[in-house]
Amino acid sequence: YAMAAQAYLHRFGGTRVDLAEVAVLAREWALLNPKAFRHEAGALTVDDVTGSTMISSPLAAGDCCLVTDGGGAVVLTTRERARDLPRPAVRVLGYGEATSHASMVACDDILDTGAAQSAARAYARAGLTPADIDVVQVYDSFTITVLLSLEALGLAAPGEAADLVRSTDVRPGGRLPLNTTGGGLSYCHTGRYGMFALLESVYQLRGKAGARQVPDLNVSIAHGPGRQFAAAGTVIMGNTL
Repeated sequence: YAMAAQAYLHRFGGTRVDLAEVAVLAREWALLNPKAFRHEAGALTVDDVTGSTMISSPLAAGDCCLVTDGGGAVVLTTRERARDLPRPAVRVLGYGEATSHASMVACDDILDTGAAQSAARAYARAGLTPADIDVVQVYDSFTITVLLSLEALGLAAPGEAADLVRSTDVRPGGRLPLNTTGGGLSYCHTGRYGMFALLESVYQLRGKAGARQVPDLNVSIAHGPGRQFAAAGTVIMGNTL
């Protein structure tokens, strides 16, 4: 991940500040989530992140996800059965998965991941485009993961994800809320954070997310890369059956 981050900053002329803004954003959402591991830690600054212990340049401790306990589960059923359930159900509109390479040494471009393919398949199955997405949940194993994922999902042009993260668009009250739990950087990380991206999509679409609830939303996207960007999965959900 550090190699990918280094390549990304070099290619697009970014700095460690661009990465740190991802962690700052995550903390902002975590402060609205009483279950977040860092809920009581208070606001985070760019200097806090860039000044934390260097792990593997350019990633410092503040760029790395938490290590916590936790768990989650989802139940899948038919649309007909879901209509009879006591709680509002969420519909899987589309999904996609992809594997682009076997290992880092086997890829031609470390920034060319399978995520764009998984996202394209999910959009195609859902009959939607990035413009239809109301809320985004992406696996933030490291700050660089978020920037690459936003671009692969078509929510930012190549090299422009950092600008999106710095904007008010992805923050509380913005047009495209991002990682509304606080993510793996400030909420929790049990080793398989993708489950929590799915769960938060469900909570948001049900209108059950408490203080972090996004108003008037219809479509959520959950996305997770894995195996050093070699594999990816994307799920698009909606709140209408």
